Amino acid sequence: MDGSFLRRLTLLLAGIAAALPPTIGWSADAIFVVADTSDAAPLAIPSVAAEFGSLADVSEAVEADRRRMTELERRIQELETQKAAALLPAPAADAAKGAEAAKPDKEPDKESDRASDKKDAKTDQDARKDDKKPPEPYEIGSDTNLASKWASGYQAESKQKDFKVKIGGRTQVDAVAFTAGPGPGNQAPNQGGLDPGLADTVNFRRARLRMEGRMYEFYDWAAEYDFVNQINVNNETYPTERDAGPLTAVTDLWLQLREIPILGTVRVGNQKDPFGYEHLTSSRWLNFMERSFSQDAFEGPFNNGFLPGIQVLNSNEEGDVAWQVGEFKNTTNPFGFSNSSGGSMTVGRLIYLPYYEDEGRKLMHLAISGRTMEPRRQYTAFDPSTGLPTGDPINAVRFRSRGSLRNGPPGPLNSIYADSGLLQGSWQNMIGLEFVGNNGPWSFQSEYFGSWLYNATTTSAGPLVTNGYQPPPGTKVGTVYYQGGYAEVLYFLTGESRTYSKIEYRFDRPVPHNNFYAVRGGGSGRRLSLSEGAWQVGVRYNYLCLSDGEVNGGVLNGCTLGLNWLLNPNARVYFNYDFTYRDFSNTPFNKVSGKVVPWPSYDGSGCIHGFGTRLAFDF
Repeated sequence: MDGSFLRRLTLLLAGIAAALPPTIGWSADAIFVVADTSDAAPLAIPSVAAEFGSLADVSEAVEADRRRMTELERRIQELETQKAAALLPAPAADAAKGAEAAKPDKEPDKESDRASDKKDAKTDQDARKDDKKPPEPYEIGSDTNLASKWASGYQAESKQKDFKVKIGGRTQVDAVAFTAGPGPGNQAPNQGGLDPGLADTVNFRRARLRMEGRMYEFYDWAAEYDFVNQINVNNETYPTERDAGPLTAVTDLWLQLREIPILGTVRVGNQKDPFGYEHLTSSRWLNFMERSFSQDAFEGPFNNGFLPGIQVLNSNEEGDVAWQVGEFKNTTNPFGFSNSSGGSMTVGRLIYLPYYEDEGRKLMHLAISGRTMEPRRQYTAFDPSTGLPTGDPINAVRFRSRGSLRNGPPGPLNSIYADSGLLQGSWQNMIGLEFVGNNGPWSFQSEYFGSWLYNATTTSAGPLVTNGYQPPPGTKVGTVYYQGGYAEVLYFLTGESRTYSKIEYRFDRPVPHNNFYAVRGGGSGRRLSLSEGAWQVGVRYNYLCLSDGEVNGGVLNGCTLGLNWLLNPNARVYFNYDFTYRDFSNTPFNKVSGKVVPWPSYDGSGCIHGFGTRLAFDF
């Protein structure tokens, strides 16, 4: 029975007893006895009746007691609420001590312990989330302290990631050997042979230093310089190889601003224009030692594929549709400048990803790109003693391609397999189609390119300098259409997959499951501990046609077999075997008594076999 009820009943009975007259026979004794019907001894309770003089006093006392109890209950409730709000989760160390103290003699069920730990951890985490304060306001650019780390190269960044610097570079050293049939291998250049001839060489293909980073959160920049180059100056005062000069070329040299409304990212400076999938793929993770014939003929002739200009990059919110468009200067050198007027070029690329899963490990990539441009302004004659140009420049294009293996560093020491000579023209349009797939260890990549040169005319720098079959200089040949393409399939024997970048929509750095190492273990057996790295095989068909109507620059059909050994994410070894069939006949022209006349024709067609290996690493 409730204690407060007994107390109130006692007060009420005491009040009644005090109010009754003495004639009833009751007296207000010092002890008031409450008994029940059981045999137990009666319970003696001190009487409070003597404290009251009337029933009104009793009623007032009962009401005061009720109010006091109500107030006490309210205060107890407030204290319990405050105590619950002030309680914090027990520290991990205290919880561990409590668990250790409560540990029974018999080892508890480990699965139950783990489940209990997870539940406690979740409870603590939820409590911390409730108590977490909102982030402190931060002024962009106010914290310039950078912490260093390794992320496929040296990198330093601020705590808020609004400043970042990465310092790195790449080095590629090649060794190649060739054998060729009588046409391309033994005949002189003026009789249809290669110019210059093939040679078994060891050379550096690339040697670049690079710095890139971010500042004030929205600005990105890159500065890269290539120290392996040649210039075609024929300056014999240098005590070095002919046509070699100690000049450093620029590749990426740009600043970009991100997250601009409507535009997205705007990039200004020397950069790759958005034309061609393999063109945009970095040379650090090419599938084969060299890109296709089309890279040399269409995508990046004479300028390493880098042009000064401005470009806009953007995509939809889902990232399955993207576009790139820019305006560039059509240059003829790898130094990022042009010293003549004309040569403007508008480039655009539209990308669609109908299928994209597992961060690009399974994808289908479709894209179309286009260029419309004024041909470069070029000189056709130079003073043999000073090297300065003579005469007026003309709008002209030279289509040429070197082989799928290079027998020299970038420059004129490489053998040229197909060459149209210099063709004058009024305008040039180009189109590129991309079809790329990735499915786990399998990847497929293909492209097609077409080029239209309008109002083309042969020049004196055509048949008199190169070896193609052309009409005499000054002959109008109308619209010249050249084309090329390739298709390649690759497979990772060790199960890796190509990675894909949604910034420029092309393949990115592949990462082996295991890095290569071979170490001898300890102990009496001293067994060899080995990790294989990553191994990839691939095959590519390569095609280029620089013959159209009267203008014959040659047709190339090639097949390349590749084996790539990825030692780690930053180093790899290439092994390439290349077979190319060159279909080329020339009718060189010569000057006789001041007139240009045809000379005897020669057939330079034949097979070219090459084997190459490359050690490439970047940091």
